[in-house]
Amino acid sequence: MQRAHKSSFLRGLGHLALVVDDLSKARWFFGELLGADVEIWRESQLLIHVGPDLLVAKLSSDAIDSLRQQGPLGRQVLDHYGFMADSPSQVDVLAARLRDAGIEIVKGPYDRSDGRSVYFRDPFGNLVEYLYYKPC
Repeated sequence: MQRAHKSSFLRGLGHLALVVDDLSKARWFFGELLGADVEIWRESQLLIHVGPDLLVAKLSSDAIDSLRQQGPLGRQVLDHYGFMADSPSQVDVLAARLRDAGIEIVKGPYDRSDGRSVYFRDPFGNLVEYLYYKPC
């Protein structure tokens, strides 16, 4: 059963970024054991293609939210999760909407080499990225 698309902001899950302690082990697990297409990105991260979805495996030194990688409960395993935007201006519109709602903006909105992004906290303290990727 197909559900109607309700949100004018969210069109899909962009990716999940997982903190790992060993890229070779992550490449073995996701690539060889689970059979996903895995590629090295930025020399210190892995892109893991799972059908149309994407996971990113990264070392804690690459974590956007490095403060959450330490503390009484140990390291955070999920660095952040992201949603895809249809345009760069949509990133700015949602950022304004988040600010108006009292949601903490952690970084951005800002332009980057591959598009435009804003990071913010969900109500549970998780880091979320809303991003527009430039078409290749």
